[in-house]
Amino acid sequence: MKKTLAAVAVLGAFAGSAFAADVTLYGRIDTGLNFTSNTIEENGVEKVDAQDWGMASGQTTGSRLGVKGTEQISEGLAVGFVLEHGLSSDTGANSDSRFFNRESMVQIISDYGTFAFGRMGVINSDAGTFGFYSGAVNPFGTGWNALPGVGGSFFAAPAARMDNMITYKSPTFAGTTVYAQYSTGADSTKDGFEENSNKFDRYAALGVNFANGGLNLAAVVDWVDEAKVEGTDPEDMYTINVGGSYDCGFAKTYLAAQYFKNANDFGGMKAMYNAAGLTDGGEVATWGGVDEMKGFGVALGVDVPAWGGNFLASLGYSDGENETEGDTFDATVYSVSAAYTYPLSSRTNLYVTGAYNNRELKEADWKLEQDEYKVTTGIVHKF
Repeated sequence: MKKTLAAVAVLGAFAGSAFAADVTLYGRIDTGLNFTSNTIEENGVEKVDAQDWGMASGQTTGSRLGVKGTEQISEGLAVGFVLEHGLSSDTGANSDSRFFNRESMVQIISDYGTFAFGRMGVINSDAGTFGFYSGAVNPFGTGWNALPGVGGSFFAAPAARMDNMITYKSPTFAGTTVYAQYSTGADSTKDGFEENSNKFDRYAALGVNFANGGLNLAAVVDWVDEAKVEGTDPEDMYTINVGGSYDCGFAKTYLAAQYFKNANDFGGMKAMYNAAGLTDGGEVATWGGVDEMKGFGVALGVDVPAWGGNFLASLGYSDGENETEGDTFDATVYSVSAAYTYPLSSRTNLYVTGAYNNRELKEADWKLEQDEYKVTTGIVHKF
């Protein structure tokens, strides 16, 4: 309650200032209904058979409230900021323990590029001010909440946002923009957090985006320096991501590919394993100790204007194996998703979506398999 009242007071102070045309209060609300059918089998024996439906927030875009602005310091030099709060529009609850959990950063904008400091989205996503890659290579980006995109739904991916981030975005030259990021401590909410310590995850990335007419090409290499807590020495994860899109007028097509190594999870394997409620000696066995998954993923997508709106579709496949000593297995993910969005105005649209995911974990004579179906519908309003 105190945190919410304090945040309201901050926003009220901004509104009361009504001070400058370069400060904007903005947001969006995405609320709808969803149905999920989830079955999981272990060696052909059913472990889970669940069907759920209800109201949800952020099914195609995260519900949020934000304040942003810039101040022109001199010719060729400006300072800007973004404070963005995520919320659950179906309940009014905060979506994170941080109030400005989606973005909290200040940036210096010059003729030599932009430097930003604070909490923000990684460039390997489509989140926030600088996340450019996923939206360039897949119609669903890092994944609409209800549909798989080229984030953790069927690729390996770091957290979409990180604390203590430094980002550089170069000026665009001949259609080419270069990005670089480094986080001195990815998640400051963890107990005993110590910035720039090997006891907590750190992150780095380098990316490039080329856009010319209908052609958009993108590539990102990123790396997670994983926390080395007492008694562990995990392998650092990295991914190599390439892809792009081409808009030929009547349709926009997408292609994305990834190679990953030393990942702790990909394609929703961890969630499937934990949902299965497997037992080991009478105790529930959770996904742990997995540290050296390597493999690849590929996704094809399309965005087609139709009947006054847009039809979107994506096909994805990922294949990986775990190389951790004493815990070897193979894993695959197949995914197909589709959506139709219809604009009621420039700020409001309706949507309906559907998706199917198949996941498999296999080791010797053991197999865990999941079939998951999702259907959603809802409305988005931006202001």
